[in-house]
This record gives sequence, structure tokens and C-alpha cells, in this order.
Amino acid sequence: MAPDSTDNHVTIWRTYGKPAPPEKISQDPWDGDEHYLKRLARLRPGEHAEAGDLFYYAHALRYTEIQSSLLAYVLPFCLEAWRGDLLGIDSRYSGFVEEFYSVLADRRIFDEQLTLKQSATVSEYMRGTILEEIDDQRGLTYKGMGARPYRWVTALTTYGVLRPDIDRLWVEWWSLGTVGRAIAALQYISRLMYRENENPVFAPWTPNSGGGAPCLWEFGGHLYTHRWLEPNVRYLGGVLNVSRVREALLRAVEILAGQPGHEVALRMREDWPLVDGTVQARCTELPKLLGTTQEPGRLFQWST
Repeated sequence: MAPDSTDNHVTIWRTYGKPAPPEKISQDPWDGDEHYLKRLARLRPGEHAEAGDLFYYAHALRYTEIQSSLLAYVLPFCLEAWRGDLLGIDSRYSGFVEEFYSVLADRRIFDEQLTLKQSATVSEYMRGTILEEIDDQRGLTYKGMGARPYRWVTALTTYGVLRPDIDRLWVEWWSLGTVGRAIAALQYISRLMYRENENPVFAPWTPNSGGGAPCLWEFGGHLYTHRWLEPNVRYLGGVLNVSRVREALLRAVEILAGQPGHEVALRMREDWPLVDGTVQARCTELPKLLGTTQEPGRLFQWST
């Protein structure tokens, strides 16, 4: 179960450096109405920002000159809203999250607006939240749109665009230290093993119900012309190979003994000899896809 969101926000606020609200608001409100900026500045640690206020604030960050002192104070509230959306706690923030990813993808946020400590805190918080959602995974069959694995997969792929330390997240995840991490590994590995209509974990997409397996190179938000940061591409290219994927698969199958979805995990293990070549090709191809700048209207696909 996710920790209480109020306690969680107070923790991030303290770690972030206990920023104080600015005495004066100079931020351009973008839409001409500064009332939401005043409401954000009046928030106190542990309180929740209104979804609409954060949505408009994200637009202001994207399209106007940024007031650094206000950003420093409001960012922990933004992160808490992002966490609520990722963990499925509060869907009201989904529209804000789409804009928030675009804000964080702007290199000026981390390079100019945040201190090194604040940047490190944001990175640690996001990695920890993604792992929190991964740890909470249960079961191994999914059908139709809205399946839970889409949330963490999208957050993972998007994190690779935003921060250069995907290795710290990957190592924690592929340690398979929890049942949830073993399940998530099998969810991910299934996408390397199977064609769209043959995946035993994710039922095929249908026009009426949606679904299908999550895309391993699709980013959240409006990141239509982005790519993974180069350190992340190099790292994944070095660790994603047939030997490590097979080892993770076998360990995950053992961990899931007695858990829901174990039969599907056993089927994946039995299928492995038939897909060894496919996995090898996709392990080579995935870092290249993630490292290629995406273009609007251009859809990447596996070559195998």
C-alpha cells in the first residue's frame, strides 16, 4: 500500500530543502489570471494543489519566463501530484502530468532553475516512485485499455528522456528484490519475446477494448521530438542482452512460485528456446530506438 500522501509530501519538502513561498509573485500567469499562482503560493506542506492550478502553472513554466523562487516552492507539490497519478491514487492530475513531463524535458529546468541538491532530490523522488509502482505489481495477465503496467512502463521510458541516471533505477529493479519487481521484469521481457498477437501476458489490442502490450520506446506527455539522454542509451546498450534477460526470466519464475500468474511465467520459460533469436535482435535494437529522436507521425516498430 502506498504511504500516506500527506506524509510523503512533507518528506519530499524537507529533503528538497524546506523552500519558503516567495514574498512576491512575478511569474507571468500565461493565461492572464494570476489567482491560481496565489493559491499555489499559499499551499502548505501536506496540502494538495488543485489539478487545474497545476495544469495552468505547467503551461506558464513552458511558455513564459520562470520565477525561480515560486518554482522552488511549488515543485514538491507538482511531484506529489505526479506520484498520485502514477500510483493510480488520483486521476485528476493526468492532464497536468502530460504538461509536467514537457516542463521537465526542458533542460533549463535542471540546468538553470534548480540547484544540484534539488535536481538530485527530484531524480531520487521520481526513481523511488516508479519503483514504488513496480513493487506494487501483482498478477501477470492483462486485457483491454488502462492496464496497470502501462503506467510504470511509460514512466520508465519517459524518465530516460528527463534524467541521465537510468542505471540507478534499472539496477534496483532488475535486482528482483520484491515480487512486484519480478512481475514487472516479466511484463517487460514479454515485450522482447513475443509478437503483438502472441504475448501471453498482454491480450491483443482490439478496436473496442484497446489493450495490447505496452510500447518500450513510447514517452509520456507531449514529448514528440525527444530521445533518451545519451548516458542512458549507452547504459542500456551495455546491460540489455540475451544472457541477462534469460537470467532475469529464470529468477522471476522462481520468485513467482505460488503467486498469481506463475503459470504464465512458466509458459514464458518454456517458450524461451523458440524466441532466443528474437530477444537477441530486440535487445540490440531497443537502445537504438530509444536513442533516436522521435518525430511527430513517425511510428517505430520492431524489425523482427
